[in-house]
Amino acid sequence: MAGSKQTVLGARHDLLANSVVGAIEFPVMAKLTVLGIGSIVMQDDGVGVRLMEAVREARDWPEDVEFIDGGVGGLNLLNVIESAEHMLVFDSGDMNLPAGEHRIIHPRQVAEPPSAHRVSLHDVSFMETLRLCETFAQAPDDIVLLAIQPSVVDFGRHLTPPLSAALGGLTAVGVAMVADTLKRLTL
Repeated sequence: MAGSKQTVLGARHDLLANSVVGAIEFPVMAKLTVLGIGSIVMQDDGVGVRLMEAVREARDWPEDVEFIDGGVGGLNLLNVIESAEHMLVFDSGDMNLPAGEHRIIHPRQVAEPPSAHRVSLHDVSFMETLRLCETFAQAPDDIVLLAIQPSVVDFGRHLTPPLSAALGGLTAVGVAMVADTLKRLTL
């Protein structure tokens, strides 16, 4: 992870100090935030965080790529969203697909159900937080979501076998998304 940064619960950690992606050197560019969302103690709900970790470790990334463990998200992500220039988000989502299947979507394609069921502000979803930023603060125009269909969301620290088996392919998709975004930003 040449020069890449990881943020966990608001603490930024510089991992290395190089600025090479594979064999390609990128010039200084706009900041790219790669956000993994999910609870790693709820089996497949944690796939977004696990995928972010796998993509971060897959190769050396330039200094302006920041990898963030967003945990269960909510209002804790307000500052992350507001400060991002470009953002990729990895998260699980029930799309009625086979477990481990994925879709690449833009936030405007997501129909968030009304939040009348919410008991407290601790239950705010990523999409609600993003919409709050868009309405009252600022949010990046360039956000892409990689949504992964979970198999089981229940107490447990490991991904289920279908998602564990899919993680290698999902990592390749995530790496390609980061690399493609970096290429687009340097043109």
